[in-house]
Amino acid sequence: MESTEPGRGGLVASLTHHYDDLVGYVGRRFGDADFARDVVHEVCADLLDRPEPAGVREPLAFLRRVLRNRAIDRRRGDAVRARLAETLAGRTIQAGHEDAATHLRGMQATDALAAVILALPDRARQVFILHRLYGMPQSAIAGELGLSLNAVAKHHAQAVRRIREQWVP
Repeated sequence: MESTEPGRGGLVASLTHHYDDLVGYVGRRFGDADFARDVVHEVCADLLDRPEPAGVREPLAFLRRVLRNRAIDRRRGDAVRARLAETLAGRTIQAGHEDAATHLRGMQATDALAAVILALPDRARQVFILHRLYGMPQSAIAGELGLSLNAVAKHHAQAVRRIREQWVP
């Protein structure tokens, strides 16, 4: 019988045994050896923390799929964070007669807001950005991210709550 205790099954053993091959696999697909090691370590930590899924017949194929999906998620998250930073950096105060101190305070407030948004949990950040910055309806976000409408509303509320708690304009 397979163990479902965290870190006690064949997946961790397979990951350990095939570590170099798996790092090479991710590195070849995504072109960055450091990124590949980070992804493999992240997946290993998840395997150690969570119960192993039952019924995995091909541990190496399963690990490759998990690593590829995690790497894709990380790259998408990096791209979203970069777009957010560009969007927020491009929004300067357009008042023609303001003084330098007011402009500086506005830029600092914008930077502080960007830091709070970037620190949000992944799903909350995705939902917030899609809804508030891109104007996407919550129903469309639910379809795009494969979430229920209630989950989208929950993530958006979480994002707004954290921003209100952590950002002082």
